[in-house]
Amino acid sequence: MNIYVDIDETICYYEGEREYQYAIGIPENIEKINKLYDEGNTITYWTARGSVHKDRIPEYEDLTLYQLTAWEAKFHYLIVGEKPAYDLIICDKSRRIEEI
Repeated sequence: MNIYVDIDETICYYEGEREYQYAIGIPENIEKINKLYDEGNTITYWTARGSVHKDRIPEYEDLTLYQLTAWEAKFHYLIVGEKPAYDLIICDKSRRIEEI
């Protein structure tokens, strides 16, 4: 399977305001995605970081790659700034991390 995974509020959380550099990894959620990776699925982390401030995409990409590495998240691809900034997505294929 080709699986796209959101980052913020899915594999990390924030204490207080959402400032990306202070994201805190959620080990049990990362392990769920790592298991899907280990089972042979293609994992793409897909984030809206940079969608609003396009000029900051390189900065957000470097930070996000650093965080994923520090959190020992397994993945094949990282897409930063190309995900639309939305409040709700409705899709027949969507699942919350709690359902995995």
